[in-house]
Amino acid sequence: MALLGRRRGTTRLAPELDDADLGKVRKRLVERGSSGGRSLAVAMIEQLLRDTGRDWDRRAHRLSVLAESTSPALQRSWAEEQAQDPDAQLLFAWGVLLRARYEEQPVPGETREALDACEHAAALRPEDPTPWVVRLGLLRLWRRPSQEVFPLWDEIVRRDPWHREAHFQMLGYLSPWECGSHAQTVDFLDRVRAGTAPTAPTAGLEIAALIDLYQGTLDQGGLEALTAVHLWSRPNAVAALDRATADWPRAGYLTHAAAVADLNLLAYALVQAKRAGEAGEVFRAIGGLVTVYPWALESGDPVATFGAWQVRAAG
Repeated sequence: MALLGRRRGTTRLAPELDDADLGKVRKRLVERGSSGGRSLAVAMIEQLLRDTGRDWDRRAHRLSVLAESTSPALQRSWAEEQAQDPDAQLLFAWGVLLRARYEEQPVPGETREALDACEHAAALRPEDPTPWVVRLGLLRLWRRPSQEVFPLWDEIVRRDPWHREAHFQMLGYLSPWECGSHAQTVDFLDRVRAGTAPTAPTAGLEIAALIDLYQGTLDQGGLEALTAVHLWSRPNAVAALDRATADWPRAGYLTHAAAVADLNLLAYALVQAKRAGEAGEVFRAIGGLVTVYPWALESGDPVATFGAWQVRAAG
């Protein structure tokens, strides 16, 4: 789903990003809810994931959006009735991961069931990194030791070396706010940057790390928060923003499933770095497709925050 000069439309939250097929299915799932019929919902999901083929990065993007758009009841019933369908197992497991991530109360024992579903999906489709990615996400939530997490990472990159979701999960795990340190984060970013093309699905990793560092510093309060803006003046931050600003907004440059999400990261980083004037082209490339993260960091209304900065960048 390349960014091919999309026309700017109404500014809105768009979990599907620029994946039009996913957007159509998501809209029908959300609008119909349980009244639309479980069989029809499952049929739409099956077809959408079948069409994804072996594009593991896009499969992960679609599964994450579908897990957010379907009910726990549908996820569980499909997984139970289609025990030999790896997509059914993974939709259930990803749904559990999302509920745990946002601190909803899962059914007792559901997280263990999610791990079992991942194990079963991995056996059914051994080449797919997705079961390992979901397991990585669950272990990250539990702050499990590296001896348990790194073997999962090895399984993922052996199947898909530049899997965006997996890299973002590891970035969070290795951060000082979770189970790592600043030194581990820098080392991880250096290794990724050295071994990947700038257009890979991991393109947004460095910008995301800068945003996380900035937000973590703000959260400390006091003098740290007052001086957080200076983080954007460091040579590594300036270089990262310069590289991304020069290339990412160009039509067709970024083509991975979450390219629009990465552009949202870049626009946010630019305005926080007091470079709003340079963000205009990035906002135009986004085309009004807003992501909750990172715009919700600044206020409770990401669409309003996005729109306000977009106006300032255009001025």
